[in-house]
Amino acid sequence: MGEIMNDDLTLLREYARGNSEEAFATLVSRYVNLVYSVALRQVRDPQLAEEITQAVFIILARKAGSLGDKTILAGWLCRTARYASANALTIQRRRQRREQEASMQNILNELTADDTWMQIAPLLDAAMGKLGQKDHDALVLRFFQNKNFAEVGAALGASEGAAKTRVHRALEKLHRFLSKHGISSTTAIISGGISTNSIQVAPISVLQSATAAAFTKGAASSASTLTLAKGALKLMAWTKAKTTAITGAVIILATTSTVTSTIYFLHFHFLQTHRLPTGKVTPMVAYGYSHFGVVLASNGSLWSWGENRFGWPTLGISNLEESTSLRRIGSETNWVDIAAGDADCLAVKSDGTLWGWGENLNYQLGDGTKITRPTPVPSIPGNDWKQAATGGSASFAIKNDGTLWAWGNNWAGNLGTGDTKDRTNAVQIGTSTNWEKIWAGGIQTVGLQNDGSLWFWGTFTGDATSKTIVPTRISPDTNWVDVCFGYFTVFAIKSEGTLWTWGREANFYTGVADTNLNTKPMQVGTDTDWQSCSSAAGGFYHLLQEKDGSFWALDASEHRTIKPASAYEPIILKKINLPEGVVAFTAGGDNLGVALTRDGEVWTWGNVIGDHSASDYFGPNPREVKQPKIKVRNEPWLLSISD
Repeated sequence: MGEIMNDDLTLLREYARGNSEEAFATLVSRYVNLVYSVALRQVRDPQLAEEITQAVFIILARKAGSLGDKTILAGWLCRTARYASANALTIQRRRQRREQEASMQNILNELTADDTWMQIAPLLDAAMGKLGQKDHDALVLRFFQNKNFAEVGAALGASEGAAKTRVHRALEKLHRFLSKHGISSTTAIISGGISTNSIQVAPISVLQSATAAAFTKGAASSASTLTLAKGALKLMAWTKAKTTAITGAVIILATTSTVTSTIYFLHFHFLQTHRLPTGKVTPMVAYGYSHFGVVLASNGSLWSWGENRFGWPTLGISNLEESTSLRRIGSETNWVDIAAGDADCLAVKSDGTLWGWGENLNYQLGDGTKITRPTPVPSIPGNDWKQAATGGSASFAIKNDGTLWAWGNNWAGNLGTGDTKDRTNAVQIGTSTNWEKIWAGGIQTVGLQNDGSLWFWGTFTGDATSKTIVPTRISPDTNWVDVCFGYFTVFAIKSEGTLWTWGREANFYTGVADTNLNTKPMQVGTDTDWQSCSSAAGGFYHLLQEKDGSFWALDASEHRTIKPASAYEPIILKKINLPEGVVAFTAGGDNLGVALTRDGEVWTWGNVIGDHSASDYFGPNPREVKQPKIKVRNEPWLLSISD
């Protein structure tokens, strides 16, 4: 193995001194599959992976004369491929021209039938990036190139036993990283999966184009390839500067207490993971009124971020008040449904059990108590629950048999029990066995039956004079498909793509002068291509998806301030430029949107949540209400994931 490492450097020096095309072609042939595989796992686009591979070998050609004698070329190429891939993805997001990943998914499906590898692959390179250089290079040599421990030790300048120990310890680090991201496995399965699947044969065109591009050091390459190379070089330089800064920071921390700016500088965004684990569960995103969000990843794990604005533990994680990054709730991977309310959450597992956490003053968690729960606890007994909803301290759930059940706060008749009495335990609503989906909007509730009919109960206007205390059909139509809420207002979409609204503020959106008509569904605009919608009860910001996959914001937040009717600007639709492949989304408050992509990225825009604690909203005097300044980002940005 030592001879091979020396041979790598000999060939590189030969190319650097004499521009030997034969020497460089040998190196490209030796490592092109390695580089291509790293790029392919990250970008999931064979064409882009080919371009990244060219960029990596251009960088190698430019740096051929400066690499040190102890460089392990395979490890160096892996790191460079990750930098180039990260730069390529950044360029794609900035231009909002991400390619559909369906073709890549087909390729991955052909690679292996092992579901564990399918979960590991999207996270492998991020996990490798977390390792130290020697651990990283040891795994590359052992599993990417299938070298034995003696060869690994020779390359690292260590004994065979030391190499074996380092590889095992590095595998344990990978195992811990993957476990934190919802992948249950063993080091043996991980190592076997990497050995079998980590290297894919690059198309012959990649070998030819990478070699040709490197010979000229990029002079004959496309502008996009050169951009990737330049961006990767900047990332590599920044990583080196960061390492130096960390070393210096240790000294600074030991000698001075003024370290805030240093710590901030050391926050290196690129090295954070930005993709949730993926699987076969239908993903979901939910927003809670207390400024928090919950995400159900497609591998069945739960994640949250945001803040406990009212002091209730909404994030589902003990001793965590606020977080601007996604954090995992527990370690289970069998969640299938989530719902977020004012300061509480409900969730359903694949075994049909119902769970809840957060504020519980009105028995809304369904555990028969008023005890606040910081982490998920069993809710209403049973193992046949299908879907849950919560809002305004009232909770609902549908069973597999199509029956609807409710419990909690009922002052507006919003439980649908025929009275306004609160319920400490779940009661069945009516006798129907046709309930398909339920939406809880605080004091307004909407249910969809499997014949496409839509039903409403609660209060239309937010006062005691307009209560509907049992489910009442909203119209004779049988083609309703989706529902969301506004400020005492309901929005609903029909299967032909039209958008409708009713409730106290419905006229804001319809432009109808006669507010007496607000109690009946009225069409919003004339569009006929709406597919789904989302917004939080009490908010003025609504997110709509068209059938072509595009997203539009219906922003009425100006109406939060009371003005003469003539003083308001018309409510218009604004297109939101999101990456392609969005599989779940939500909106909240007056200025917040969240979208989850197929590959596990969570994008958000508008108000930044998770920056403030409850004390930022309420002072020592419980009656003292503060309004902390909230940061706003008008363009979508990618949420990070904390380990």
